[in-house]
Amino acid sequence: MSHQIPDRPWQAVATDLFTWNNDNYIITVDYYSRYFELDKLHSTTAPTVIHKLKAAFSRHGVPQTVVSDGGPQYSCKEFDTFAKQWEFTHITTSPYYPRSNGLAEKAVHISKSLMEKAKADKRDPYLSLLEYRNTPVDNFKSPAQLLMSRRLRSILPNTHKQLQPEVVNHGDVYTRRIQQQQHQKKYYDRSARPMTTLQPGQNIRLQEHGCWKPAVVIKPADTDRSYHVRTTEGQEYRRNRLHLLDTNEVHSDEVSSYEQYTAPPAPQATGDTTPPTVTDITPPPNVTVPYQTRSGRTVKPRSVMDL
Repeated sequence: MSHQIPDRPWQAVATDLFTWNNDNYIITVDYYSRYFELDKLHSTTAPTVIHKLKAAFSRHGVPQTVVSDGGPQYSCKEFDTFAKQWEFTHITTSPYYPRSNGLAEKAVHISKSLMEKAKADKRDPYLSLLEYRNTPVDNFKSPAQLLMSRRLRSILPNTHKQLQPEVVNHGDVYTRRIQQQQHQKKYYDRSARPMTTLQPGQNIRLQEHGCWKPAVVIKPADTDRSYHVRTTEGQEYRRNRLHLLDTNEVHSDEVSSYEQYTAPPAPQATGDTTPPTVTDITPPPNVTVPYQTRSGRTVKPRSVMDL
């Protein structure tokens, strides 16, 4: 699902952490202009992340919406306090679904590419970052122009007229963003299929570490196509709809019902003092038990006699 296009620069931003060359970085990218701030971290604790975000917000203003993943730096109490004090809405994306924070992931890819090339050419990476911010995107305007309504002076030749501020038409930006989303949706829908909406109390299967575990839907999450679910062990998770499988199973003790082996009735007490014979009630190893498929059909495996 595509994000809503902002009405102005720095209204909505996405942020993420990544590691490159054994160093940690934080990236903050604007949904409107695609302009991103890149900062190196001496630690990945919440106070350090908050400090870097405060520095970026003091330069460009406080956004209305901040989108991030559910990492410990963003899901802690300190970050909630930061969001309340600076008056912005914090939205976390679905766990194990990086595409829901795709803009930040794309900015991370661009940042790594710029730093790799700068390292190979033995150039200053900040000059590479400056030139990227000055480069027009999709034959339109550069990220710096969309954010600041001006070009940034660099070591490349610029005329005095080119450095003069120029207000960008919001209608043109909005139209191009809509066209980009429609173009991306067109190709994405070729291999995608619609998914049904899940209801609270519905029995499902949860994909966890390569396995599909029985679970039940608790309620929809705050973000689209995301749900809170509970497994049969009582553990609660938040997952994207892509990781949830709609089934017709009954997740209860009846799911694993099978024929139990019971001990024979105890012999009646008699005057005979001979000790009773103890019968081994352990089920034969080659005996299989029936099971239930996802469609609700009971399957009884064929028994093979051990000759």
